[in-house]
Amino acid sequence: MPYLYDVFISYKRGRINEQWLNEIFLPFFENYLDNELPHKPRIFLDTSGLTPGVDFSNELFRSLMYSKCMLSIWSPPYFRRSEWCVKEFLTMQYKQEVHKLSASTVPRTLIWPIVYRDIDPLPDIVKNINYLDYSDFNVVGEAFFKSEKSLRLQEKLQEDICSIVDIINNVPEMHPDFETPDGQANTLKQLISYFESRVGEADDSIQKPISW
Repeated sequence: MPYLYDVFISYKRGRINEQWLNEIFLPFFENYLDNELPHKPRIFLDTSGLTPGVDFSNELFRSLMYSKCMLSIWSPPYFRRSEWCVKEFLTMQYKQEVHKLSASTVPRTLIWPIVYRDIDPLPDIVKNINYLDYSDFNVVGEAFFKSEKSLRLQEKLQEDICSIVDIINNVPEMHPDFETPDGQANTLKQLISYFESRVGEADDSIQKPISW
């Protein structure tokens, strides 16, 4: 089965966070991605991609398996107070390891992280990961679109978009463990020990996930 989504968006819910994502960042992001891809971008967002009446935990996991990469929007609560965000992030990291991605491969990663609000200090699991800094644009409201920040956001995003396009265009073929029901069941078992190995001894700077 082919991938269903080009991008899985992982973010911490909240009224202002969601307003910024839906009204300011996402329209530009989707437009610039559409300019670079040969097809209309297929983006998974939990507010629109989940099926009513279906176990959302299973559907989130399945959507991660069928996504080429992740847009991970970092903020202090993303790591400190959201088990879901940490599970999503670590699950995509696990996919990277299964595909044996590294600094010498193309792509080098499946995660496109941006900082929405400054995090100090960064949790150990991400302190060595390069990220894109969008913290200067974390305001909402009509006044934003009339400000210089709106223009700078568009310029920055147009410059940065090529790096996630590179991931999408070069993503490895779907691994059997991510595609079949038996493979996904095995992946769920492997993730329990993977979560423990990554954050089992972590301090309070990160929410500890247990399992899907």
